[in-house]
Parts: sequence; structure tokens; C-alpha cells
Amino acid sequence: MSIAPSPRGPLALSAVAFLAILAVSGPVDLRAADEPLGPVRLGSRRGTDGKDVALDATPGGLAVLLFYSPECPISNAYSPTLAALVSDFSSQHVTWAGICVDPEMSDRDLADHARDFGLKFPVIRDPRGSLARKLGATITPEAFVIDPAGKVRYHGRIDGQFAKRGVRNANATGNELRDALVALLKGEPVAQPFVAAVGCPIPRPRDAAPAPTYSKEVARILQANCQECHRKGQVGPFALETYDQARKRAADIAAVTEDRSMPPWKAAPGIGPKFRHDRSLSDRDIAVLLAWSEAGAPEGDPADLPAPRTFPADWAIEGGPDLVLDIGTDFQVPASGGDIYRCFVVPVNLPADQYVTGIEYQPGNRSVVHHVLSYVDVAGQARKRDEAEPGRGYTCFSGPGIEIVGDLGGWAPGNQPTQLEDGIGRALPAKCDVVIQVHYHPSGKVETDRTRIGLRFARKPIRQVLHWNAALNTDMKVPAGASNAEVQAAWPVPVDVMAHAVVPHMHLLGKDMRMSVTFPDGKTRDLIRIDRWDFNWQYSYYFEQPLELPKGSVVKVVAHYDNSGANPSNPNKVPREVTWGEATTDEMCIGFIAVTKKGQDLTRPGEKDDLNDVFRSQVEDYRKKRAESPKRRGAG
Repeated sequence: MSIAPSPRGPLALSAVAFLAILAVSGPVDLRAADEPLGPVRLGSRRGTDGKDVALDATPGGLAVLLFYSPECPISNAYSPTLAALVSDFSSQHVTWAGICVDPEMSDRDLADHARDFGLKFPVIRDPRGSLARKLGATITPEAFVIDPAGKVRYHGRIDGQFAKRGVRNANATGNELRDALVALLKGEPVAQPFVAAVGCPIPRPRDAAPAPTYSKEVARILQANCQECHRKGQVGPFALETYDQARKRAADIAAVTEDRSMPPWKAAPGIGPKFRHDRSLSDRDIAVLLAWSEAGAPEGDPADLPAPRTFPADWAIEGGPDLVLDIGTDFQVPASGGDIYRCFVVPVNLPADQYVTGIEYQPGNRSVVHHVLSYVDVAGQARKRDEAEPGRGYTCFSGPGIEIVGDLGGWAPGNQPTQLEDGIGRALPAKCDVVIQVHYHPSGKVETDRTRIGLRFARKPIRQVLHWNAALNTDMKVPAGASNAEVQAAWPVPVDVMAHAVVPHMHLLGKDMRMSVTFPDGKTRDLIRIDRWDFNWQYSYYFEQPLELPKGSVVKVVAHYDNSGANPSNPNKVPREVTWGEATTDEMCIGFIAVTKKGQDLTRPGEKDDLNDVFRSQVEDYRKKRAESPKRRGAG
């Protein structure tokens, strides 16, 4: 386990040999360019490598967007100049993105082109021209410099190398893009906010098909992906159940789905095994919502509407719960103030130990409940913490702050009830405490909540018990000011297991995380990748099919952290070195993984669930070796 701070190198991307030089003509400027454009908010788009690319400037920084075409010789000729600019401004909070405007270019084409021409910035595709229209780009190459407020502070040519298409300036003058960046980073005005670009007109996108309508296409997308939260009484701030409700928010729906901030699903597409309950939208669905918005949100024929989606009136878990736990109080959430993390201790008194196969969470007040997690305590430690603090429950942040023997999963907006496969269960001792951690966020008025959990016990014999372990790094250090500090962690798998789920976990400085497994034969497989970590959206990602991890496999985590002043989530006004800990101002690097012991069959006489014992023994061995290592160094 180690930390290796290392700024992420610029991404080299994209593809295609350029064509013969096009006919010579002067630049065509279709805009009034007296003043800079703005403000604009572009969010992020998926890059050609599958990673999200942020297009807005970070606080205190600048974003440079470069519209280019691999089929424009002038675009290609600027590749060395752009590489030098990226290198010169790489340490000054300037983010770069290339926007390819060629509709026919594939991700593979662009990857080849970036490699051949040495592009040093991430690349996204704009095949429909939506970004070009938003910013008013008409030429390739054309640069846009955007500040954190969304103001376009400079747009136009990169420099004066070309007088017109096909004609280079023998004595080039002007370095407008460089000069604009230098001035803005000094806090000075830009001398020339616009200088007409010289290059190739942006290709015309394919003529659009007939616009989609709400009744025929959009309503189905909203039903399947949005109404779980966006309906009356749910966590969404507004409903999306009717045409009028969707129509007035068409532009907003298009924007938040195009940058993939909604529906909230943090796992990068195409990375790792397939997950159950994947709420991410397909590229086709996103294109439909964008086209619908741009067409003016037409309603269409109401006869094309699907039947309304119905939702359970009470418990959705099949067969209903056998045991209902609630937090034991009508907890009051104030109108304002910071987020609240509260752990409620709920005693369980059953006639006998049980195995839980189904779990459903019911937040009592979804307008203030952000997420819920629950844990099993058999040592009474949570009760002691509860007794030491006034009121029902106790304050907690990252977890319950005690040693636990198991968990009962959790809930976040949009989550479905958890139903384990036949023969697999979670152990619930007859006498224990369930610690329910609820994350509240004030809504602007005083609210009350009484969250419940419904548990469904096993009806069929249980062969295997689900347990959690993790790759974690308690020695982690994130240096003050580091914007891309890397932390790694690893967990050697001690026995043959089957993996069922993963849960990445960091705190407020988290930037991105990747979990993978290296098998004994040296082969590696990704488990999950999160490109834009957000502490407010944490999930348990269950695989559609269990993954076998033989003994000797190593589960690995590589995470990056932004401990700079430019990170708006940084809890420290003045950045300081941050280490492992439970507090808001501390950090964590954990890749949780849910496993069952391969071949375990608790229906066989004499067989017991010993996986936790195996894990404890592994931890003790690690602690022993760690304690002995200074002695060994001293003896050497």
C-alpha cells in the first residue's frame, strides 16, 4: 500500500490521415465579434477514450476548447503549436479539450490521428454540431478561452501563421491565444477578445431526421430513467410525469443528460463487468432528448403515449418484508445549515439467527434524505456512542465509527430493492444492533424524517454468506496544493471467492478511482472506473454475474485526489496535507468488494461460515508483519 503523487499526464488521443489541401478561400465570419460570448455552461462530455472530459473551467482556472478537423490541413498544421501551448500552460490551471467536428470520424479514427499528430489534449466528438452552435464556432481550427464564470474571454485564431487557406505568412505576427492566456492568468484584460480564425468551414452535419416527440419517444425515456426520482413526493426537485412538466424543462433535461450528470450513475460505461440496475442513458437516448429540445420540445400525438408507469404504494420487495426496522424517532432536520450525518441504533431481538436475502429502504422524507447505509454491531459499541451524545442517535460521517460484523447495504436516490441470488444471504444475528446511518441535507424549511428498512428472510437453504472486504490504504497522504495526487491500495485474495459487487469510497478531495483485479496468471480485468468522483452520489454496484477470483488474485485501487485551492469541495480553506481519517476534513481510499467463498455449502453437515475468520487472520498477519518491519530495519 503506497501513495505516489503524480500529476496525470496529458491525454494523447485521436485519428486519420489528412486529405489534400482544400481550395483556397478566405475565412468566413458569420458572427458579430465585437464582444466575447457567454456565459456558457458546457458540463462534460464523454471523450473518445470513454472518459469524461470536463469542458468548464475550474475555479481560478481557464478552459480552452479547440474546434478542429482531422481533414483540415490547417488544423493538422497547428498540432505542434498546440502541443507546445499545452505544455507551457500545463501547470497553471488551464484545461484543454479538442472538439472534433467531423460527423463521420469514429473514436478509433480520432485515436489514430491524435497519436500521429501528437495531440496532447483529450478529444470529444461533436457530430451533430451542438457544441459548435452553442459557442458560435464556424472554422477549424478555432479556439475558445472560457473563464470559471462561463464567460468566453477570447475566441478566434490560434496565431498568425496563416494569411488564408493555403497561404502561410512568411513573416507571421500575432500569438493571440497565448497572449490571451497570459493576460487572463495575470488578471488583466485581453487586448483582442476576437480575431477571425483562418481555416476550413466546419462540416455540415447530416440533415436531421424528423424531430422526436414527447408522446412517441421522450415520455418512454423519462418513465424508464427519471420518474423513479422525478415524481410527486420523491427526491427529485420537480416532477417529470406530464408533457407540460417536461416541456418547460426541455433544455435543462438535454443539458444534464448530455453531460451525463443525470441520471446519477457514476460508473464509466463499458468498464468492468455489467452491473445490475444500470441507470445510465444510452447514446441514442441522449441524442433523442437533445434533438427534442432543439426542435422546440414538440408534444406529438397523445395517442402515441405509453401507459403511465405505476410504482408500489408501499413495499416493493417481492412478498413484503419479514422485519421492519426504523430509526426510532421523528428526526427533525433544520431549515438550513450544513449536511447532517446521523447514526441511529436499532436493537434486533429475534428468536434465532437469520439470513437476509432481500432488503428495501424507505426514506421517510425524500426531500431531505440524501442516502442511507446500515451496519450490524454485536459488541454494543454503537449504543455507547449513542448514550454519550444528546438526542436519539449520534453524529457520524464516513461510517458508523465502530467495528462492525456485517452490513445491510444502503440506499441512494433511484436505488432498487436488493435481492440476492438463491442460496446466498447476509447474516443477521438474533441479538444485535443495526446501525442506520442517514445523510440529511436541509431543504430550506424544517422537515422531519422517519426512515425504515424492510428485511426479507431466506425461504430457501443458504449455501453461502455474503461478506465484504476491501483494498484500502490507511497510510495515505494527499499533499497540500496537489491537484492530482495518486493513492494506491491492494487486497490479496486469501481463498477462492466469487465477487458480487464493488463500492468505491473516498471523501471530498476525491477526483477519480479505478478498481481492477490481477489474476494469478498475470492477466488483469477492470472492475469499475469512476471518472468524476462525487461524494454525494455513492452506490453499491452489483454485477449481473458473479466474477471468480482465485486465491492469489490481487484487487487493486488507483485513486486521484485534488487538494488544491481550485477544488470547490476542498473542506480546508487553506489546503493542508490530508491523511486517512473519519472526519469530513480527512480522506479515505477504499475499494470495497462483496464476496462469497467459492464452493462453500452451509447445507452440508458440519460446515460453517469461516470467511470472516479467514479475513481476520489475514489482517492479523498484516499487522504482525507491519509491527515487525521496523525491527527488521533496525537489525539490518
